[in-house]
Amino acid sequence: MKKILLLIILIAGVAQLSSINAQQVKVISFNIRNNKTPKEDGENAWFKRAGAVVKMIEKENPDLFGVQEALLDQLSYIDRNFYRRYRRIGAGADNGLTRGEHNAIYYDKTKYKVISNKTRWLSVTPQRVSIGWDATSYLTAVIIKLREISTGKEICYLNTQLFRDGSISHTESVKLIARLIQEETSSNTMVIIGGSFDSSLDRDDYKPLYDIGMTSARDNAERTDYRNTFNAFGNARGSMIDHFLVRNIEVERFKTLNKNYGVKYISDHYPIEIIFNL
Repeated sequence: MKKILLLIILIAGVAQLSSINAQQVKVISFNIRNNKTPKEDGENAWFKRAGAVVKMIEKENPDLFGVQEALLDQLSYIDRNFYRRYRRIGAGADNGLTRGEHNAIYYDKTKYKVISNKTRWLSVTPQRVSIGWDATSYLTAVIIKLREISTGKEICYLNTQLFRDGSISHTESVKLIARLIQEETSSNTMVIIGGSFDSSLDRDDYKPLYDIGMTSARDNAERTDYRNTFNAFGNARGSMIDHFLVRNIEVERFKTLNKNYGVKYISDHYPIEIIFNL
């Protein structure tokens, strides 16, 4: 009986230690909708949504979050509100500096150290500012490798936006993203790819990502949903086009954030969220 009791205590102690050492991570991907056409957007213009976007970030409290389509004034607004906690990575698509849309990544500077970061263009010349294939605008993938301070574990996070479904650019961009992940990571690195993909994940286009071990977080999470992520500010039929793919990560929860954070729509896309343990 003493041996059994000792074994139970030992198992409980190991379980408790594992729980203490496990570091929960929350990541959000959010197509923020750019601020190019405030008159056309009317009631959904950025200056009417901006405060609600801040409330969403405050309420959801992510460790990492990636935004797509953001212009510098939108990023500067987020920077001012969260300068004590988050740092931003990612260059403007139009000139590699501050001009054009940004697929920026924010990380909690109190929890993570940056190992490396890169902005790559979705084109045949990814290291240069360039438009790829049949796309009509500059598109980027921002890649950041982070070390979580308390555990020392590393995460690679790629944030992107793809050109329209069915285009050559869509197909070739996915191939390029798969190559970038292969170049930047080893087989046991924790990898997250998030963004606005403009299609469902059941297309053959995504085979290069599945071939390198990426899986759909939405499909494989312990708790999940299959809600539409594109809402068009309520003006069109929705679709599920924002995604997370992961490798070497067991996702506990995938969630579409379709709450009211102060306005009905904080963008024409709903943010998506994953939670997992390191």
